[in-house]
Amino acid sequence: MIDVTPLTDSTSLIGDAAALRQRYEDEGALYLRGVMDPELIAWAREKYRGALADEGLIDPVVEAPVWTGRVTKTWRPCDALGTTVWHEVVKQPELNAIMRDIFDAEPVWIPIAAHRSGFPTGPVAEGQDIFSGRHQDGFYNEGMLFTICWMPIRDVDMDSGSFAVAPGTHKRGILHDTSVEGNAIPFGTIPEDAWRSADFRVGDVLIFNYLTAHTALPNPSDEIRMSLDVRAIPAWAPQPVIGAVDSVDGTDVTIRTEDDELVTVHVSDETLIRDMNPWPRIPTNELERIAYPGAHVMAMAREDRSVTVLRRNFY
Repeated sequence: MIDVTPLTDSTSLIGDAAALRQRYEDEGALYLRGVMDPELIAWAREKYRGALADEGLIDPVVEAPVWTGRVTKTWRPCDALGTTVWHEVVKQPELNAIMRDIFDAEPVWIPIAAHRSGFPTGPVAEGQDIFSGRHQDGFYNEGMLFTICWMPIRDVDMDSGSFAVAPGTHKRGILHDTSVEGNAIPFGTIPEDAWRSADFRVGDVLIFNYLTAHTALPNPSDEIRMSLDVRAIPAWAPQPVIGAVDSVDGTDVTIRTEDDELVTVHVSDETLIRDMNPWPRIPTNELERIAYPGAHVMAMAREDRSVTVLRRNFY
């Protein structure tokens, strides 16, 4: 049995902007129940099931997403949905009202949607580090001051691959250690009793800061855990340049935005160039692996247009 201290339920703060914002600033995480329209999530669930069935990962005639045992090389199979689900989720009025209260500004939804499929991991062994996937999204996205909204696409209990955050870690800066393999957050950096989780139900949303450490818990069930996370940046914060690559000239990348504006940004050896998977980083001399004419990318650039992060964007 996986036993993690329950998250603080902040649902009662909805509608009280000052209180909601204060708790978010204090803890870097908000657990809110019943925010998302269950009919929308049911529609999204069928989209997920279709993507998983297409790869032979579940039997489409069985309601529960029981894993067939088939191996896939696709990093996140349901990412094949692109923005189909993302577009509808980020339209939801209650979610937008909550984000507006947290930011004290309009939320700008950036087209990064992680359609996660948590495969069974087998029984939990005695002494196993159940938080081994701990990480901070801010480490892989320097300069993007986003907030993540994680939500289950199907009910998920702690014993079937739930999700955990460590409130307060957003105040500790970057915890990743670049001297260890995989640039991981080392074991012991975050006390085990700092972690919080829940038995999440459809409609729930866990909102957390880009520097709040988080991880998926082990999934000892026989089902694939389905979840979605989307991201918003306050309107007052720096925004990434998003669009299709128009041209590449050495380390200069010109991007045509959705507003049909041409913006040139400058890549250097300090830029984290990444595919959808955040690691390993792509070396500067292989820039055109992801930045080639027509490729969809996202660049986080400073005022001088030097880039901190350049990433492929399939949406």
